[in-house]
Amino acid sequence: MNSEKKSRYLFLWGDYQPHLTIELNINSFMKFSNIPWNNVKNIIQLSRKNVISCFHSKEDFQKDEELGKKFLDNDFSRKFISDLENAYRKHWEFFNSFKKIDFSSLSKEEIFESLINITDNWSLIIAYFRASQEKPVQYLIKEIKKYLSEKETAIIMISSDLDLLNREQIDWQELLKQEYSKEKLLKHAGKYPWLVMCHFTYDDVIDTLTQRYNNDKKHLKFKDIVKEKQELKEKQEKIINKAPQLRFFINLLQRLALSRMEIKSCWAGMDFYLIPLIDEISKRTGESIKDIYKFYLINDIKNLLFEDTKLSEEEKKKRKECFVGLWKNGKVIYRSGKEAEELTREELEDLYEIKKVDEIKGTAANPGKIRGIARILEANNLERTRKLREDFQKGQILITQMTQPSIMDIAMNASALVTDEGGMLSHAAIISRELKIPCVVGTYNATKIFNDGDLIEVDANKGIVRKINK
Repeated sequence: MNSEKKSRYLFLWGDYQPHLTIELNINSFMKFSNIPWNNVKNIIQLSRKNVISCFHSKEDFQKDEELGKKFLDNDFSRKFISDLENAYRKHWEFFNSFKKIDFSSLSKEEIFESLINITDNWSLIIAYFRASQEKPVQYLIKEIKKYLSEKETAIIMISSDLDLLNREQIDWQELLKQEYSKEKLLKHAGKYPWLVMCHFTYDDVIDTLTQRYNNDKKHLKFKDIVKEKQELKEKQEKIINKAPQLRFFINLLQRLALSRMEIKSCWAGMDFYLIPLIDEISKRTGESIKDIYKFYLINDIKNLLFEDTKLSEEEKKKRKECFVGLWKNGKVIYRSGKEAEELTREELEDLYEIKKVDEIKGTAANPGKIRGIARILEANNLERTRKLREDFQKGQILITQMTQPSIMDIAMNASALVTDEGGMLSHAAIISRELKIPCVVGTYNATKIFNDGDLIEVDANKGIVRKINK
């Protein structure tokens, strides 16, 4: 008899990120609970070697789904979209002013104030991102599926307008026609900073984009993205004309998908704009850039700046092994090392350990069925991404926590996509429809269940991924 207690949590997302992300997520719930879908009562975020897994309570998931009924109300939806779009426009205005700051000329107080400003902006913008996650859009998608087939629904969920990813691809294709230039690569990163999330220095940025430039210069097949969007619009009009009463809901869903990319570019772009600030703090304190980036929380940075107090090597080691942030009953708890493991085990119960199985289930985001070799990628893991960029073979299956826009060149060679997290508006779901390949999202643990090199089958008609060889 299984004596394990059933967890009150469900997995939401996983990613390779700094511990600051854990704190800023919790700060978002504390400071901006008035924003719909951000009034979250209970989450736990677990990090091992900076690979973070985030779990929300089942109660919060249920509340998110119920709140999604509001999207069926025109007045609510129009106001929410207006607020959301205004939020990311203001965020980009902030970035444009932040990048002009000469941090070397600032006092300690001004440097710390700059840190608070950019992290508060991050916590605000991520609050709006949650509206496009799996549960909030359930009722909207169900309403559309009453009248459209699965195939038709998949087609209309891609916006016929150019999204941020499309614009980056167009600019990148133009960049490839020009002679190699580090300055042009850095300028491109400044315009699309989410491409280089989790990069510590400008040298890291240049190395990554140089590798992509050299690879795409040889292999990329140029696309007429504007023409593809026009063809998509014509297809969508034929579908919408069958059920004109859905036009508002379809337009809303597409605007949420577009805005999801815009908002993602804001929170994922913070790392690039933090580079000169963290560099200046490192110079003044003698602390390693990578250690500040990976392990320090806001108060740790304050102590580093004003008290010259570094995290001990023992504490860094403990945080690397295990670090957890718990938001529960209006209180925040941070733990590291063994204490973090004990707290996580107590909270997650049967979700604490991953059970090895040969088959898992997720959400079918784009239909199809295919077999291939699994390639595992920890999202935002710089070294692993560079390796896959060198040896990922066309037809292999990409399994990752999430498909960040920075790995589009890898995803374009995949025969299928499988992710731990995500819903019908996730990046993986959207690009799989554009690439016309099977996709299963929201599996929770595909990156932990399968090994690099496994032969697997992706049945995106049923949302099942299974191992063929053991």
